[in-house]
Amino acid sequence: MNPKPLWSLGHALKLLQKVQRHESPVELVYTSHERWPCPRLPIHPQRKLDTICISVLDSSFNPPTCAHLALANSRPPQYTVKSGLTGSAPAPAAELDYDAKLLLLSVRNADKTLKPGDATYEQRLEMMYLLSKDMSASVSQLPNNNPDSAHTNVAIAIVDEPTFVGKAVVLRQFLHARISGLYPPATALDGMAISHTPDEISITDPRLVFLLGFDTLVRLLSPRYYACEAAMMDALRLFFSPAGDDCYVVYARRKLAELGHVVQEEVEAKTLFAAKEFVESERVALISIGADSVDEQTSSTQVRTKVALKDETWRGLVTPSIANYIIQNSLYVS
Repeated sequence: MNPKPLWSLGHALKLLQKVQRHESPVELVYTSHERWPCPRLPIHPQRKLDTICISVLDSSFNPPTCAHLALANSRPPQYTVKSGLTGSAPAPAAELDYDAKLLLLSVRNADKTLKPGDATYEQRLEMMYLLSKDMSASVSQLPNNNPDSAHTNVAIAIVDEPTFVGKAVVLRQFLHARISGLYPPATALDGMAISHTPDEISITDPRLVFLLGFDTLVRLLSPRYYACEAAMMDALRLFFSPAGDDCYVVYARRKLAELGHVVQEEVEAKTLFAAKEFVESERVALISIGADSVDEQTSSTQVRTKVALKDETWRGLVTPSIANYIIQNSLYVS
């Protein structure tokens, strides 16, 4: 069943329960329009997308912060979107954007479980919906904004998979099936019959670009989440390989609050050494999110701690809509 483009908490809760009961590995609980991740209207055959580049912001969203918003609205490195429209010239760097965006909540996290005082999954989904609206609102204020940009092509999904490698497999299978249903064979255009070659009716391929904070990159490249280091490298090579899951990772630097400066540098050096093969193959890239309201320490943990301590500066770490939601629902007060 295709999700309706209007947000419905009741509908979202039914899908959440379905995923939690392991009846489905992934479900879309919201899409900004019925054809997500494809464009709102079918593309002319000569302008067929051979690849739909989808950014995936996978987080606990407990709560969403201004750092989440900045990362969700960040522009991609050019090489992650180099095979977009068939036969089209590369776009200037300032005009690059993802074709679609996905906010992803995992109900089975490799590190985190629900603790007393945490927002429930239902509350997180509501805040993710508010974040999706903040994404579109913040971009609409920019000059020369395209109303059909990826920021108006946003979805929210729930997944029952704890690792990024596993999520990539599940998401790609789900997206292939969904896109196939959105592109039934065409028989006419502007009243004229069209004959298609097999290449012309091939299904658009989803390309996933995972948006991460540096702390999450550390976990992606940590052998403790795999059977052994050799198994990690085998899994990551399949994850990044064009012949495998064809994924990219874009990360933003973030200070790890629990670590001192020297230890932080050691962790960064070790992580980037582990990622060297994938950085050199342009599968892992660092970006600057450069938002005025975001520094390298902005985090959901920081928000929760400040709220509990009645430190009102927490409001500056989230958007007004998220702040109002936290207050109205008395989240993180103890």
